[in-house]
Amino acid sequence: KYLEVVTPTDLDALLLQLPACRAVVTTGQKATETLLAHFRAPLPQIGSYTPVRFGTRELRLYRMPSSSRAYPLKLERKAEAYAEMLRREGLL
Repeated sequence: KYLEVVTPTDLDALLLQLPACRAVVTTGQKATETLLAHFRAPLPQIGSYTPVRFGTRELRLYRMPSSSRAYPLKLERKAEAYAEMLRREGLL
């Protein structure tokens, strides 16, 4: 949350190198805010996503619960949220 982005990743260049990429997942507030600012997208609820366009692709920007023990959500609930996201993406 309090980190400073010193050298931003060139997200467009990265996504151009990954033509099969259809979803991006963040777990921290700073990463989520940085990604959403890049795509000028609204903040999704934790465990959900915001659809965005990147060229001809539609991407899903997921905001997932932090895996940190400091995030006050039971491990089982975190696992359920990740399992749902993986099912939605056809990976589970």
